[in-house]
Amino acid sequence: MDNNEEIIIKAKKLWGNDLHNNKSAPIHCNQLADIFKEQWSSALRGEFLEIGCGGGADLAVFSEVASISNITAIDLGSNITNLAKKYKSKANINIFHGDALALEFEDNSFDVIYSFGIFHHTSDPIKCISEAKRVLRREGKLFLYLYGAHEDLWFKRLGILLENLIMQVFKYLPYSIQNFMCILLSPLCWVLFSVPAIFLRRIGFANFATKIPFYFGSHPFALIGDLKDRLLSPINHRFTKLEMENILSSLGFINYEVIKKASGLYILAVK
Repeated sequence: MDNNEEIIIKAKKLWGNDLHNNKSAPIHCNQLADIFKEQWSSALRGEFLEIGCGGGADLAVFSEVASISNITAIDLGSNITNLAKKYKSKANINIFHGDALALEFEDNSFDVIYSFGIFHHTSDPIKCISEAKRVLRREGKLFLYLYGAHEDLWFKRLGILLENLIMQVFKYLPYSIQNFMCILLSPLCWVLFSVPAIFLRRIGFANFATKIPFYFGSHPFALIGDLKDRLLSPINHRFTKLEMENILSSLGFINYEVIKKASGLYILAVK
């Protein structure tokens, strides 16, 4: 079994059969909408592709956008079966099993492509971006979220080192034990990170609070899904803003914008 096959098997187990299977998930597309504003709203039209639709939270948002003619959504896991049943009465929504590394679409098929937090969990994120560009029409827009390297946030850099260490240990443990460890870690991370972030927001330091890992935790067990998403993942690629700009340039995008936030990189690229 090669490395890519192993990553796909683990990805299907974690996301397709666990985190995204009949479970509610937060809406993510509003983060890109808030950052790119008019560029986002004006882009949502024509033929639309979502790569990695997960549990369908963002798909539900896109299905209500009248200017989008047709929606195609793909994912690796068994979650696709339930989503396809949910939208079977919608003639303009098509949901398939698909691989971001090898999109089964003709060149120049879509006006806009959206993918949130998918490419950095594959064996080759750059190939994923290249594939997205291939099926994007001329002047079409690609919206992405990817993990950032946090090169200028030392406490997040320490978090990444700890994340990598735990991932190395976890790969030798059964999935059930990994899952249980994430349940145990959630209250600990909430106390160490989320509670201080909550305090900072209440005393007027909301912007600084967002730079703290797990700042969004609302209760002791709110972080289980995020911990599993990171620690049980087969692989986590991270990029600096400059690295991503160089990648987009080398792939031939005519225009691009990479916004670096404490939460990661938000990307708009035009073919």
